[in-house]
Amino acid sequence: MSVDELRQARENSAHVAYMTFTKHIREDKLGLFCFFEGKDSPYYIARIKSVFQGSYYPIDCKGKGYVLKVFELIQNHKIYNKYKTCFFTDRDFDPPVNHPNIYETHCYSIENLYVSVASFGEILKSEWGFLETDDDFKKCIELYKKLQEEFHKAVLLFNAWYACLIEKKHELKQITNVSLDDKMPRGFIKIDLDGITSHYDWTKIKTTFPDALKITKKVVAAKEKAFRKMDQRLVFRGKFEFHFMLKILESLIMDSKKPKKDRVFISKPIKYSITHSQAISQFSQYAETPPELIDYIKNCIKQN
Repeated sequence: MSVDELRQARENSAHVAYMTFTKHIREDKLGLFCFFEGKDSPYYIARIKSVFQGSYYPIDCKGKGYVLKVFELIQNHKIYNKYKTCFFTDRDFDPPVNHPNIYETHCYSIENLYVSVASFGEILKSEWGFLETDDDFKKCIELYKKLQEEFHKAVLLFNAWYACLIEKKHELKQITNVSLDDKMPRGFIKIDLDGITSHYDWTKIKTTFPDALKITKKVVAAKEKAFRKMDQRLVFRGKFEFHFMLKILESLIMDSKKPKKDRVFISKPIKYSITHSQAISQFSQYAETPPELIDYIKNCIKQN
């Protein structure tokens, strides 16, 4: 798909969301109209409901670019200034949006807000019934800390390359020719309770993505150096971070179902299932809530 085709698709998708908004305001002029990138709405809705008791209308814009386009469409019509609207986007590796009327995550995406040690611990306590004094809880927390550190070392190179790729895209105003899933490319790393192992290098990245915009190894090395000084749990690609946490939880469940003599981390069977496609909603209450998000929602509610 060419840049022009992508632009046209964005405008069409934005138009659909825009028309949804205009239909809503004909029915309820006092509601809060919320524009999301997509599957992140369960995270935001829970925070919106904590401070707003009125009617709200979630509108899926199908992507960050579409949210920004809908924002532009609505801003261009002063008649819509009297309605309460809020717009939510992820930071990603893009240049910052820097607009007071648009909320942008301080981390890569909302998924990064799910994967802290504290959030992981809340899942163990609330969903699995652990106590902080339990040996199983302590072992799982220490294991998670260790594996998360190993995971970040394993995905550092790929995140650095991808971040440079996005920067190049904006610099040249071209598409990246790279499409990523919710997890690292197949065969690049192995996530296991025994440890995280890396099975890729610079050469494998280039052969796996031969059509990607060209990035020099020197530029990527500089990005790696910068990332080492940051909180990688927050700045690395969120979908990878979230998939890692889900895999650890699933692996611990599997460990608990082994014969008692073979269990390593959990002494009793855990009857619990995780659906990856619903996990954003399933674990929403345990994710972090940045204070600036609540401030943004309150300011939106005060509109008009």
